[in-house]
Amino acid sequence: MNTEHTYDVALSFAGEDRNIAREIAERLRAAGYTVFFDEYEKAALWGEDLTVKLQDIYQRLSRFCVMFISSNYAEKAWTKHERRAALSRALAEQTAYILPIRLDNTNLPGLPDVVGYLDLRSISIAEVYSLLLTKLGAPINSDHKEASISVDRIREVLAACYRRAVFARMHAQMNWNAMFESLAECRVALQKVIVFVEPAEFQRLVAGIIGELDFIERRRRAISEARDSRAEEFQIDGAKLRIIATLLKLRDAAGISFEMPPSVTEEVFFSASEASEQPSAFVSPDPWMGVRDYLGPKKEGDPGNA
Repeated sequence: MNTEHTYDVALSFAGEDRNIAREIAERLRAAGYTVFFDEYEKAALWGEDLTVKLQDIYQRLSRFCVMFISSNYAEKAWTKHERRAALSRALAEQTAYILPIRLDNTNLPGLPDVVGYLDLRSISIAEVYSLLLTKLGAPINSDHKEASISVDRIREVLAACYRRAVFARMHAQMNWNAMFESLAECRVALQKVIVFVEPAEFQRLVAGIIGELDFIERRRRAISEARDSRAEEFQIDGAKLRIIATLLKLRDAAGISFEMPPSVTEEVFFSASEASEQPSAFVSPDPWMGVRDYLGPKKEGDPGNA
């Protein structure tokens, strides 16, 4: 790692898109990342030659640059200056330094069409945040604060997710609207607790769960428009398996004694309150439903399917 890096990430955005950038910045800073966001740097920027200061930040001092691409971004003089500095760094290093987030259909001059984008018109800010945590890895300043495991917070995560809506396999007998309503409630609960989860590695796991819940919500809209929903149901079940695998990983890593099914179950419920109750039905017998591909070989005494 470049020891000269001052920031984990620098945000480049137009003033009209400030609210979106601010939400990302606040989430990252709460997670322990050092973020260049102009509102956090008023004193540091005061009296400085901004053309020199900003060039240094976007070309040398940041590990990554997140660009919020919009028509406003393409037109502003200061964002053009930031973009030129970031592009110079990206071209020199030939790495995925620039992480573009599309807000509209604007094509940004100088940024290759082959660069992978995220599009906020099709994914949520929570999912963007989850992907950013994965991309960033450990914060620059993580060495000085080897945080102890926040066992109580992880228990809250497990309790919030330990509901039929998360563990139930998709099938015609359940009330799908009740399931989606309960999963939305679960997502809100995790968003409230995630900033208190430690260490950062565990926080990224919780962010991954939130991302999977966002993915399921998007599948909800796809199901309503599909003539044959089986493909969407299969994708939802896959997301639930990944959530369960993550919950088991959190439980084991935190040393928490908390029994839960190791896979999806054959639950039936008809209301949101029932969907939010603890799972009780047996594990699905379908071979593909196991989470062993995510967890590794079965350990002696491990409950559930092999």
